[in-house]
Amino acid sequence: MKKVMIISTIAVMLLLGLTVKAQETESKILAGAGVGYATDINTMAIFANGVYQITDQWEASLGINYYLPKDYGFGGKLTWLGFDLDGHYVFSNSDTMDFYALAGFHITRVSTPSYEIEGHSIPSASSTSSGVNLGIGGRYQLADNLYGMGEAKYAIADGGFFQLNVGVLFRF
Repeated sequence: MKKVMIISTIAVMLLLGLTVKAQETESKILAGAGVGYATDINTMAIFANGVYQITDQWEASLGINYYLPKDYGFGGKLTWLGFDLDGHYVFSNSDTMDFYALAGFHITRVSTPSYEIEGHSIPSASSTSSGVNLGIGGRYQLADNLYGMGEAKYAIADGGFFQLNVGVLFRF
């Protein structure tokens, strides 16, 4: 009986120690959203972004950009959608602010619904292109688990464009 009590006490102490340690360890996952503007697309974007902090200096980021539909004057509205998979190299960090260089892979899909011009029916169409992202970014800690973020990047692709993003990220 005495052995069971000792083993139980040690087990409870270990569990409490692991629980306290787990609460002290900061999560490596950030997720959020914001707005952006793309130059050659010439419209605003709404984006969602997730960041996984691999180490203190390396991060992986996955994002989706929905560019607001725009009428370019031919009768149909173009809809753009972008997907980004980027790596971040954090070259400067402090308790409240991080700056990073980014490089990664970009996919853009543009589509238009069917429409009519002068009695002629034009079918819907879409196109996809891929390329490389290069840019810089930064995060500023607003609260315990809340960060403001900004990025400037250029998508090197057929029909490449420069994009500025601002938003918020929440640490889970």
